[in-house]
Amino acid sequence: VRAEGRLRSLDDIRSVVIAAHDSGIVRVGDVAEVRYGSLARNGVVVRNGEDEAVWGLVLGLRGADARTVVSGVKAKLAELEPTLPKGARFEIFYDRSELIGKAVWTVQKVLLEAIVLVVVLLALFLGNLRAAIVVSVILPLAALATFGIMRLSGLSANIMSLGGLAIAIGLLVDCAVVVVENVEHRMANAHDATLSDRIFMTLEATKEVATPLVSGVIIIVTVFLPLLSLEGLEGRLFSPVALTIAFALGSALVLSLTVVPALSATLLRPGHSDEPWLVRKIAAIYEPLLLRALSKPSWVAAIAFFGLIVAGVAYSRIGQTFMPVMDEGTPVITVRKHPTVSVKETAETDMRIQREIMSRVPEVKGMMARAGADELGIDPVGLNDTDNFLSLAPPNEWRGKGMAWLMGEIRAVLDSTPGISYAFSQPIDMRVQEMIIGARGDVVVKIFGDDINELNRLTRDVEEILRKIKGARDVFGLQNDGMRYLTARVDRLAAGRFGLNAEEIQDALRVWVDGQQVG
Repeated sequence: VRAEGRLRSLDDIRSVVIAAHDSGIVRVGDVAEVRYGSLARNGVVVRNGEDEAVWGLVLGLRGADARTVVSGVKAKLAELEPTLPKGARFEIFYDRSELIGKAVWTVQKVLLEAIVLVVVLLALFLGNLRAAIVVSVILPLAALATFGIMRLSGLSANIMSLGGLAIAIGLLVDCAVVVVENVEHRMANAHDATLSDRIFMTLEATKEVATPLVSGVIIIVTVFLPLLSLEGLEGRLFSPVALTIAFALGSALVLSLTVVPALSATLLRPGHSDEPWLVRKIAAIYEPLLLRALSKPSWVAAIAFFGLIVAGVAYSRIGQTFMPVMDEGTPVITVRKHPTVSVKETAETDMRIQREIMSRVPEVKGMMARAGADELGIDPVGLNDTDNFLSLAPPNEWRGKGMAWLMGEIRAVLDSTPGISYAFSQPIDMRVQEMIIGARGDVVVKIFGDDINELNRLTRDVEEILRKIKGARDVFGLQNDGMRYLTARVDRLAAGRFGLNAEEIQDALRVWVDGQQVG
């Protein structure tokens, strides 16, 4: 027996019994008007300056692979699209997997470039193409080993971990170079060495440098260990960098003491004792300089001390930042309007801004703007705050060069729009700033006090001072302007005649404005 009680129509809701007495039954339709409606709107989404749209947000579970999640979501959207009402379609305006793909490609590109440079430089300095090939094999093998260790340790291939691998790329060949050079030195005068002789010489050469190599790698890894002690946001950001570097250097060390000797004994040929041409040229310049330096140690010490002072002065004048700005490829424009703006006014303003930008800056192919908050309250902001996500044409189609030029073109449009303030950011950068300081911006000044008018005056003064600082861009202040309120005063005598109190009336007003979920 299968019983169904699901409500399928408005009539089903009207017929629901809410009270039963001896005198009769009271249904929903007897005491209420039942119709389709909507919650009070606390936000609005507009697209390309044309009309309103529906904004969907996909949240991945913690630890989930972003690229796998995104590809699965795209497959499901493709299945659902034929079932949409006529004229409706899905349009992806921000895809974080594209940024991950760019980061992965960057690491692959760095790896390929490093292999080519290593082969060329080692061939020049060692004068032996075979030795250069033996050393360059370490790069892809160490990278593969690093990814394997990352998987076993639960470390995902995110932007920070991949950045750590990119940093370590140049260090991966150091151990292999030392081993190969020492093996070549051992084989230099062994013209008639057999395979067993080459294996013995390779073993002795590797054992000779093993201890210094292990000590050197431990020292380098130790330098990055303090990053693992960081807590909070800093720890989450920089721990993957330190771990990836440690994994990569450890893998390269093991490969240099195992794979490189095996390849050296097989591929390197004994009897190659002549110094390469490039090394002879460098030695001809270096030896006279070394002799002069050894003859005048006081001058060398003075020059070194002067260089130390210059380095200290230069360091004190270098700008500092928590994290370098990464080009995510998806600019976000935050537009702020007067706090009393309505849903209709903010939608019209946002669409007008979108039309102006897309008509005057053809590099912007699409814009999706979200003002206010959604029903879930994930990002609770006022209707006067709008985040505009921009979809751009490929950089090779731009009239100018670089993101800075494009931002300048968009600023020219926004500066001609009255009644707004704006700032540029990027999706990930924006969230990181909010987590660090609770606001969007590289520098935030917070003023505390009880007098709103005085706070607003000080805000304007600070804003003017900051605008005069060289390098400051997109400076704006959040004014504590008042908002419009409707005040309902309860007539307690009249309410008492109906058996109502002030709290019950307030609850009814809240339901009238915000609605209430039932059932």
